[in-house]
Amino acid sequence: MSDRALTILMHGLSGAGKTTLATTAPKPLLLLDVEMASRFVRGRKVKWNPLTESPPVHDGSWDICVVSVNEFQKAQVAYDYLKSGQHPFKSVVVDSISELQTKAVEKIKGRQQLQTQDWGKLLSVMSFFCKDLRDLAEADEKIEAIVITATSRDYDGIIKPYLQGQIASQAPYWFDITGYLYVQQVADAQGTITDTRNLLIGNHPNYEAKSRVPGLPTVIDNPDITVMLNNIFGEDVTVTPVVAPVAAAPAVAPEPTLVGQPEPPAL
Repeated sequence: MSDRALTILMHGLSGAGKTTLATTAPKPLLLLDVEMASRFVRGRKVKWNPLTESPPVHDGSWDICVVSVNEFQKAQVAYDYLKSGQHPFKSVVVDSISELQTKAVEKIKGRQQLQTQDWGKLLSVMSFFCKDLRDLAEADEKIEAIVITATSRDYDGIIKPYLQGQIASQAPYWFDITGYLYVQQVADAQGTITDTRNLLIGNHPNYEAKSRVPGLPTVIDNPDITVMLNNIFGEDVTVTPVVAPVAAAPAVAPEPTLVGQPEPPAL
């Protein structure tokens, strides 16, 4: 059992930076790339096909191991390797669970529409996969982070992770943190606009978000999963600064100006 582990379900709109944030988890990292977007992920990468190969040895030449999940079986076999403990990974990312559910539907029914009797099977397949993956954080002392991304959708006025069927209302409660990732534009004193990413993890009436983890703020500015782990478990990652000569105090700059109405709105 690991004493340093975190499970996260993170949702947001397209372009919010979910994949980028997910890959800030500790390395070596396994990326189950269901959206086929790993080519845009920065870092040293290696490919792995769990249907034909064992997990790659972490020889120092790579940080992110990518599995291109074009069928549900690849994700399932990758999980089987993780469960066996015969792997080098500290973090596992599923990007995204919304798209993986589509692969599960294809496994159950091909390209045909699900019938009433199929929905129960879909719920079973997806819930077992998500919970089994989550439980690796407890069972495997190597694993520090399980991160699952999802697209967001409006459910009767509440923005939630997009999943079909009953799992949409159940999944947010299976993880330590369910967060909504959004982009906020900020203008500095010179009027230069920059994008900042924010992760809402506190309760909000309009966004599905919650956390059972103490020591984190309701909204995390420019989040980083490794830093979150360090903050939760007390690791000191502060670099001792070089002492420089004392300079004259600069003039106080005005506070940054928010451009437009940020999402989510303040309570």
